[in-house]
Amino acid sequence: MWLTVAVITTSVALLTVAFWLLLRGWLRHDADALLASRARAASALVTVDAGRLVLEETPGDEAIEQEMWLFDLKTSPVVHPPVDRSLASAAATLASAGPATRMVGQVELRSLPVLDGPRRIGTVVVALSLAPYIHSERLAVGAAVALDVVIVAGAAVLVRRLVGSALRPVAEMTALAGDWGAHDPDQRFGLGPPRDEITGLAATLDGLLTRLAASLRHETLVTSQIAHELKAPLARMRAAAEASARYDIRPEPLRAALEGVVGEVDQLAGVVETLLKAPGGTATTGRADLVEVAERVAFAAGAAAAGGPQTRMSVHGAARPALCDPDLAERILTPIVDNALRHTRSAVTLQIDEVDPAAGGANAARLTITDDGPGFTPDEVDAVFEPGYRGAAATGDGAGLGLSLARRLARLVGGDVLVLPAPWGRVVVTFPMLPDA
Repeated sequence: MWLTVAVITTSVALLTVAFWLLLRGWLRHDADALLASRARAASALVTVDAGRLVLEETPGDEAIEQEMWLFDLKTSPVVHPPVDRSLASAAATLASAGPATRMVGQVELRSLPVLDGPRRIGTVVVALSLAPYIHSERLAVGAAVALDVVIVAGAAVLVRRLVGSALRPVAEMTALAGDWGAHDPDQRFGLGPPRDEITGLAATLDGLLTRLAASLRHETLVTSQIAHELKAPLARMRAAAEASARYDIRPEPLRAALEGVVGEVDQLAGVVETLLKAPGGTATTGRADLVEVAERVAFAAGAAAAGGPQTRMSVHGAARPALCDPDLAERILTPIVDNALRHTRSAVTLQIDEVDPAAGGANAARLTITDDGPGFTPDEVDAVFEPGYRGAAATGDGAGLGLSLARRLARLVGGDVLVLPAPWGRVVVTFPMLPDA
């Protein structure tokens, strides 16, 4: 857009310069013609009477006398107007130099020999003030520059509107493709074969969405196959640990460890079951009471951390049921709450509310997990969702997969997981909700 405005500005400036040069030349030509005409008229009025130069009296000769000098051959002034000394001196100089012109300030002087047949008998010098011409030139150039400013400003507004109107569909299609890629990659623009720039862009974006959908299907299939393969070993592991825990085993810590293994296997089996359920289209068929889900997650996380430092966990707020399978909602929240427990100093809070659609948000429930730990740096806000990434404040032997998996599962149901920078650790989870009845 700015290149177009620059081209228009340059073109208008060149036209203005050309106009100024033409106007200046025309005014100069007009002034020269008028000065020459006055010189000829003054020369025609000069006669010789008894060997002396005489200026004939005609109607309007007062105006001529105010703008002319008549010099004899000795350059003595016979007729001279009441002017300042600089003009008189310049006129005398011209009279002795023959036909010539000279500028004195804004006044132009021109000399012309007075002839009596072939014999020169004197010289007339006429004057013309160029002030009106200069004033007219400045007015015209000023008006042209003002018109240029109006033209360039109008062109800039028009170009901006035209470019904005032309690019608006591109921006809308790009935003829509980004939203589809994040939440519904099976959507297509479907504008047919490329016929122009817009349909060409639509075809390109459709191709990208097709490849993205194929990649996601392949990833989902691989995930499902891996999860399916894990079911049997986990079942056998649980059975073995449970059977061993039934015996009268000493010491007691060993029994507790076996019971802990059973609990961990159950949790891992739940994750596997969630991964198997999510690709099948049942992720959004349930209705999850986020208060109940948050309380279960908080209770389970608190029980798992019972042997560590004392931490206060609390659930506040309420919201309408979320469009999400309750087990899946629990799997989304569990790694986030576990992460908060690992980094908190004394308290973890789960705050539930609803996003206000009137404020530009979606119809969604929002759950904010806050801990009083060091929080996330601005550089980590996006990086923590990369699989395998561990932050600067990471502790323990985690694999850096919890937040990545939580975001993936949340987006599967139309929600999202966001991290807010310090102070404190803050993670916001959104779930879609049914609209108000």
